[in-house]
Amino acid sequence: MPRFTLLVLIAALLAGSCTEQPPPKGLPVLPRKYLGQTLPSDKPLMFARGIISTGMYERDFSITGNGNEIYYTLYTGDWVTIMAVKRIGGTWYQPAVAEFARDSSRYFAEPSVSMDGSRIFFLSAKPGWIEQDIWMVKRTAKGGWGRPEKLPPPVNTGKQEFYPSLARNGNLYFTRRDPETGRSQILVSKPDGNRFTDPIPLPERVNGTGSLYNAAIAPDEQFLVTCMAQKDSVTRELHSTYMIYFHNPDGSWSKGIDLVKTLRLPCSNAISISVSADANYLFYSSANRTLFYKDLAPGWKSSSLHRQRNLPGNGNSDIYWFDFKKILFRL
Repeated sequence: MPRFTLLVLIAALLAGSCTEQPPPKGLPVLPRKYLGQTLPSDKPLMFARGIISTGMYERDFSITGNGNEIYYTLYTGDWVTIMAVKRIGGTWYQPAVAEFARDSSRYFAEPSVSMDGSRIFFLSAKPGWIEQDIWMVKRTAKGGWGRPEKLPPPVNTGKQEFYPSLARNGNLYFTRRDPETGRSQILVSKPDGNRFTDPIPLPERVNGTGSLYNAAIAPDEQFLVTCMAQKDSVTRELHSTYMIYFHNPDGSWSKGIDLVKTLRLPCSNAISISVSADANYLFYSSANRTLFYKDLAPGWKSSSLHRQRNLPGNGNSDIYWFDFKKILFRL
C-alpha cells in the first residue's frame, strides 16, 4: 500500500472528533462510480487495492444508490469501526472513520445503507463483542449523520442481533444468534411507521440448511446471499462458505447453491457478502493469501516484513467483487 494512503488511514483512525471534518486530499482516480475502478468480469477482482483493500483487515461493503458514498468495516486490532469514502463534486476523497462511528469505547461494523442514502443500519457492540445489537443513524439536513439509535424490540431482544441488510421496500433482514443454544438464523422484519414488525425467520428451506449468518438481501428481494458454517465431510473441521438462495414468485425459496464451489471464488472461509444497489455486483470478503513469507528471500530484512504487512493479500481480509449479472445463467 502507498505510504501516503497508510498515513491518511492512521490519521483518520486517531481522529476523536464526532463532528464532520474537512475532507482530506482527493484520490488520484477517475470521477466515476466505485472509486474509478476497472469494472470486473465474472472473475473476482480485489476491490480498490491500496485504497480500501490495504493489507489491514477490511470487510462489510455498502454503497449508496447514487454511488457517491461507500462504507466498510475496518479491524485495527483493538478497535473495530466503520470507514466512509465519499465523492464530492466529482472527486473521491480518502477514507475516514464515519462520523457516527468515532466512539472508541464501542465497536462498529456491518454497515447497510438505505437505497436513498437517508439511513445507515449497522452493528454496534461493546469491546469483546458484548451486547451485539443493530443500530441506525439518520441523515441530517446538512448532509451529515445524526445521533445513532439502537433499534428497539422486537428487532433487538437482548440476544445477539447483527448484520443488517435493507431491501428497497424497507424490509430489514438480519441474523439473530441465541447465546444459549449457539444457533443462528436469518430473519426479516417489515417497516411499520417508525418501528419494525415482529421478525419472521426465513423458511426451513433456508435456515434449516446449516448455521447461517451475515446475510445480504438483493434490493428487489429476488435472492439472498449469506455465509454458512458447516463441517467438512472428510476432516470434520468447521469451515464456512458463501451460499445463494433464490426467492421464487410464489414466495418460496430455492435450494441453496454454494457460490465458492460453483464459481471457484478465491476464498478459504466466508466472512461477509453484500449486493450493489443495482444488483449487478457482489462484494465479498476473503482472507485469501497471495503473499507468502518465502517471498521475502533472499534478504529477509525487517523492511520487507513491514512492506508485506502493509500490502493486500497478506492473509488479512480484503474485499473482492465480481459481475453477478454475467453468471446468473450458471446458477
